[in-house]
Amino acid sequence: MRRKLWAVASLVKQGTRPLCAAVIAVLLAGACGGAPPPPRRADRHGPRVANCVDSPRVLNDAAQARMLRVPAGPAVQGSTEGERAQARLDFGRGADARLFEDETPVRRAHLSAFAMDRTPVTNALFAEFATACGVLPPDADTVSAERWEQQRQRHALREYAEIQPFLWIGDGPRKERALHPVVLVTHDDAAFYCAWRGARLPSEPEWERAARGPAGNVYPWGNRYDPFRVNTAQRGHGGTIEVGSLPQGDAPEGFTDMGGHVFEWTATAWPDRRRHVVVKGNGWDGRGGFGRGAARSPRPVQLRDVTLGFRCAVD
Repeated sequence: MRRKLWAVASLVKQGTRPLCAAVIAVLLAGACGGAPPPPRRADRHGPRVANCVDSPRVLNDAAQARMLRVPAGPAVQGSTEGERAQARLDFGRGADARLFEDETPVRRAHLSAFAMDRTPVTNALFAEFATACGVLPPDADTVSAERWEQQRQRHALREYAEIQPFLWIGDGPRKERALHPVVLVTHDDAAFYCAWRGARLPSEPEWERAARGPAGNVYPWGNRYDPFRVNTAQRGHGGTIEVGSLPQGDAPEGFTDMGGHVFEWTATAWPDRRRHVVVKGNGWDGRGGFGRGAARSPRPVQLRDVTLGFRCAVD
């Protein structure tokens, strides 16, 4: 029923759009008074965003206002052989000798100024978007046992019973998880959400710069791994928690949850792997070595997982 209501709301909006707005869109002139809107950067999600219905977005407007700004300037990117060797020690027993070898060589890059969400996007924020745009929420219909089993076998994921606490119920997320990171969303879901907010997914270099700070820290808080600062398997909570709950693990400029909690989608394609992108960060079931600014992993864009979320950025 909820999906039908979303579809009807979208059609109603399209059918009742004021003539004045249509004139502006076609003529790009102030025929109805005032100046035409500024041109928007081409975005494949633009037409989908245009079809979203007007609905309350109080939480998202507040989140947009709280984005943290990173100035233009040099940024440490990548890692040295020594850092990767130490990262394998931080990971602990069972670390493969090739672990972290996909990281880029250390270098200094110049980045333009940008702003990024202070925290990962929460269930409550995503719920406003799902209501407005008719996106199927991460519930038991969207992530059914049958669909999950197909994905689980392909990507070696956990059993369906283990993901059920993360699934939404009824019209939204479980109340106690409203301020937890939204998970079980695809790369397309994440990119669409950011576009709806007038934002985008961060690039890998932007994410890394925010995590490392101006001095180029190895981990967000410094150069040594400390499991007491983050939500990971070694000293974590066994699942997601409220975003920003561990300020001792914050990056220098105030970004939270970058060293542990959920991996995060970026806009950067993984080289030589079709329909794979770079994810950054560390999951609540992860270990040391991940969560460094330079750490990176490939994920297929259609993947849903309980350790994978995202945050948004703007120029």
